[in-house]
Amino acid sequence: MRVFIKYLIFCFFFLKVGFVLSQEKGTQFFTIKRYQKINWNVDTVTYNKSKLWKKSIIPVGVAALSLSMNSISTKTNIQQTILDNTNYQANNIDSYLKYAPIGLMYSADLLKIKAKNSIWRQTKYLFLSELFSACVTLGLKHLLNIQRPNEEDYNSFPSGHSSVAFTASQVLYNEFHEHNKMIAYSGFLFSIPTATMRVLSNEHWVPDVLMGMSIGILMTNLVYHFEPLKNWNPWKKEKNIVVLPTVNSTYSGLYFSYKI
Repeated sequence: MRVFIKYLIFCFFFLKVGFVLSQEKGTQFFTIKRYQKINWNVDTVTYNKSKLWKKSIIPVGVAALSLSMNSISTKTNIQQTILDNTNYQANNIDSYLKYAPIGLMYSADLLKIKAKNSIWRQTKYLFLSELFSACVTLGLKHLLNIQRPNEEDYNSFPSGHSSVAFTASQVLYNEFHEHNKMIAYSGFLFSIPTATMRVLSNEHWVPDVLMGMSIGILMTNLVYHFEPLKNWNPWKKEKNIVVLPTVNSTYSGLYFSYKI
């Protein structure tokens, strides 16, 4: 199953990207055509930032809603109502679905759909957003020790899956909302089901996934507002480096070339 999923991701990653068959030292390998035209690390456009408080209204409101529902009686009643009216079979699809917005972002980049930042800066902000979201989420889990609805352990609040998924969706939204609304909003088609499945599988209470959503969106917007490490780019001055994906019948990997 995992091999099949990796294969689908690999195929999706190279969707509509032309391949050209090359040969080096008797070994055939595939190289992405138009590879060097993709915007890997060039950031020349300056965008006007919207006010941080405006971007914080939704995540702060969701966090307040989560806290208002977090009493034992309230969340138990909500959970019981949901489970009584659904017949969901628990699975681990949500563990993969939460990463789908990341795959969408890089696929759009390879298709050369215009984004706010280069791939390098996108990756920096994605990493930092996920890092800050994880720190807040894990910190609250260990600090509050709230039991899961299935009574398995005491790290229910907030939901880590929800936090990861909505962080990735918000990064995708921030990168593409000025140029392609469909791609910008598409990440939420994966993060919302991810959060929903965490409740339906009885792994989390509703307030857990709402707080995870709030943390993911808020941490991402903070990163994009303050732009830490904005100008750090170790690749920018290196014009003699070529990195290409390679595939043949026995292996897949990367081709690296550095011109001295």
